[in-house]
Amino acid sequence: MYRVLLVDDEPNILNALRRCLASIDVGQLDGEALKVEAFTSPERALERSEEQEFDLVISDYRMPGMDGVEFLSAMMELQPVVPRVICSGFADRDAIIAAVNEVQLARFIGKPWADEDLAAAVVSLLQPGRARPRAARGASRPPVSFEEASAHVTLVEQDDDGAIVLRSDDAE
Repeated sequence: MYRVLLVDDEPNILNALRRCLASIDVGQLDGEALKVEAFTSPERALERSEEQEFDLVISDYRMPGMDGVEFLSAMMELQPVVPRVICSGFADRDAIIAAVNEVQLARFIGKPWADEDLAAAVVSLLQPGRARPRAARGASRPPVSFEEASAHVTLVEQDDDGAIVLRSDDAE
């Protein structure tokens, strides 16, 4: 199951985002469902993020008290590997560039958005990084020793005549 965090001070926008995400076919996510949590308060969203790991965060840019960049910056401290998206009608080019650079945005999506474009962005952001968020949750495989990790390594060398010599570490 993929967990998506939505943050926008406008409840109607959160409802529209939920409807859009609900339209995503789980077949596009290899059968994994989406669990969406939505907050009108960035502070409450951060509190929740201290308890729960998320696979994707979508935030508004302009919110009272804490803007989207401030929120996503704090989110980076809590969950550094989660992809971050700003969804905003605010289109100041310099602010967008600053946001991309400061919080390493995965995407900027303008309001109003086309549902199919937003859904495609969500699918693409979740698919390539399936193991990344789960590994961050501690669900990765147990540590491997150097000897195990380097087993069956083939050494490639060049002899004095320039010929390539392959030597398996198993031969030693």
